[in-house]
Amino acid sequence: MSAGGSAAGVTAVIATVRGSSGSSKVQAQLALGRSGRLGIAPGTAATPRSRPAALREAAKQRQRQQQQQQQLHAGREGGPDEEPLPTGLPPDFDAQVYLLYHPELKQQGIDSPAAAARHYLAKGRAEGRPYKRLRVLLRYTACTGLINQHYSHIAAFTLAAALGAELVLPPAVCRDSFAHYFSVYKEKNEVQWSPVPLDALLDVDGIIAYCLPISTAALFHSIPRAERGMAVHRTPALKPFPDLTQPEVAFPRYPAGDLDPNLVVRLEDVYLKALDLGELMDRARQAVVGHARGIRKDDLEAELPYVVLDLPCSFFSLRSLSNLPMVTEVARSLAFAPRLHAMADRVVAALTDGGRLPFNGVHLRVEKDARDWASIMGGTQVVWSGYLKTMRAVGFNSSTRLYAASGMLTYGASDEMARVKNYLIRTGLCSEVHHKEQYIPQKELEALNSEQKALLDFLVLARADRFAGFGSSTFSFYLREYRALQGIARKSSGLVDASIIGTDSLFHSAGTVV
Repeated sequence: MSAGGSAAGVTAVIATVRGSSGSSKVQAQLALGRSGRLGIAPGTAATPRSRPAALREAAKQRQRQQQQQQQLHAGREGGPDEEPLPTGLPPDFDAQVYLLYHPELKQQGIDSPAAAARHYLAKGRAEGRPYKRLRVLLRYTACTGLINQHYSHIAAFTLAAALGAELVLPPAVCRDSFAHYFSVYKEKNEVQWSPVPLDALLDVDGIIAYCLPISTAALFHSIPRAERGMAVHRTPALKPFPDLTQPEVAFPRYPAGDLDPNLVVRLEDVYLKALDLGELMDRARQAVVGHARGIRKDDLEAELPYVVLDLPCSFFSLRSLSNLPMVTEVARSLAFAPRLHAMADRVVAALTDGGRLPFNGVHLRVEKDARDWASIMGGTQVVWSGYLKTMRAVGFNSSTRLYAASGMLTYGASDEMARVKNYLIRTGLCSEVHHKEQYIPQKELEALNSEQKALLDFLVLARADRFAGFGSSTFSFYLREYRALQGIARKSSGLVDASIIGTDSLFHSAGTVV
């Protein structure tokens, strides 16, 4: 874990915040502590007011950093008030990492570089304890619908950034039909999921080229690219693929290739757990360090070129509110596929007559695969009553066009969709109802998989003047968040009250990204 942790009392600075363009004034430094929380680094309140003072301060900082590196990373030279480290240590012994990887030592009073070194020589070496940073490859599964997959990426990217791990991208998945019933119980499930290349949904080239920023470091252009990113690896293969009817155990199943299967460890019980980032980081470290320790205990000479950390489906495994600045930057950085952006541009241009006409948007989560929600809420009439109330509250009116997103037309429910359109017009919520099938040729739409069609709707709705969606749909919930990421006021978006379904608290804690 090359960049994401620090020993007790030590904070890892990840970005220097400077003044306005051309100014040398240092205002603050952002830091990532052991808990995974962002904060202001200690000792950064000074603000040099002149160029000579700034240069002197920079020289002092470099000198202090060199001293810290010699003391903590090289593990040989102590400061003037610190005990020198004993001899006999491996040349690459890192006391800081040793204390980070084995936090239980602090309870034994081992909280200094010298004490850590003595413990390693007396016990740690024989116990196989890792004493230097491990290279970690984090793999995970993105599962089920479009936005469930996206939240899986957000959780995994955030964890990898915080740990300093390298990330291996999973494939995307698509369903066979919105007309089929999905259940995590195999005997009830009707939906079939198939893996597809990830660039069907995400701008993979852009993500890798950009080198996804760690937390908010990318906001400050003085931070070199190499210092603000992490390694992101392409998807090794589409198959074999895990069973998504059991997402909590849907661990990656890539062919081993050049990876040593003995260096793979699983992080269990994270699906839907909404863990604080600090807790998720601790559990990940424990899994990786414990696995490495077991290998080295059996063979003290064993080489550990890497450790592979496998997560199952990582959907809502992270409580995003535990570190919202980092999650916000990750969410902002995970760009969708350019091809779908271009198609959405075509729809919006035609729908608005080149930008001259306003339009509102609605996500009608009333497809056949949503029948359980309607049943819990008391029937389809209750659902529709909620939609009417929400659309009126947001400001829908009879003079504005409406773009409706629904999976109904993907399985031939054209008569049902026609009734819905007439109903929305009669109730005074729009002047006309439009949908993507009116603007994208059928042959072109047929070339898209189910989640690409959903993404096309998502990107059009993101540009609506007002938006209404369904409270227990991750598509609707994230669309409200995505619009906020784009700078669109939250009051322009409304969600049907579906609190009776019981997902509101989970969505708030794990789905909020801005």
